[in-house]
Amino acid sequence: MIQLQRMLLIGFLVSFMSVTSQAASFDKYFTKLIKFEGKGFGINQEIWGKKNFTKAEAFKIHRKFYWNKYHGNLFKSQEVAEALIDHIINAGEGRNSVNIRAFEAIIGVSQDGKLSKEDVQVANSFVKCEYVVNPYVNYRLHFYGSRKNAKKYPGWMIRARAFGIFDEENNMLADFLVLPDILIGRSPDEDLEEPTEELASKVD
Repeated sequence: MIQLQRMLLIGFLVSFMSVTSQAASFDKYFTKLIKFEGKGFGINQEIWGKKNFTKAEAFKIHRKFYWNKYHGNLFKSQEVAEALIDHIINAGEGRNSVNIRAFEAIIGVSQDGKLSKEDVQVANSFVKCEYVVNPYVNYRLHFYGSRKNAKKYPGWMIRARAFGIFDEENNMLADFLVLPDILIGRSPDEDLEEPTEELASKVD
């Protein structure tokens, strides 16, 4: 009986480790994040207060208000979680949550601008993560390129491409662009406050 209990316990632990090993990790992402954010660790003092934040404080803020808020640990693919959440950290959700809607457009769910756990499950159903990651990276490039001050900040493009998935010859896999309906004049749920053609260059 004791031997059977031990076997069941071992089986449970192996199963648990297998499941958790498939989950995206904020710890892995944070190392990459702070390389891009530099000295201030990406903490906006206008929002979080006029002080010098420590690395540990930045870790907690990014994990709670970005990684956890957007269900980072529920993603099976580290690459998918990073591509999406890094853009939100860097650029926010955007006007009318356009950056969330872009992700929803890529995975083929309702574009309501509210990332749900069900949306994450759909993203997890993709057999190859590059079919989610690279279209979103291309969307990020499109987003940054549409900004009026894009030439002033070339690091935006470098940062976006750093999350792409490439083959041995440095060709981007699944290299296509998907835009959300709100950027191509088809918004089923709401009217834009200004013409769609102006939105891409004014999203905050």
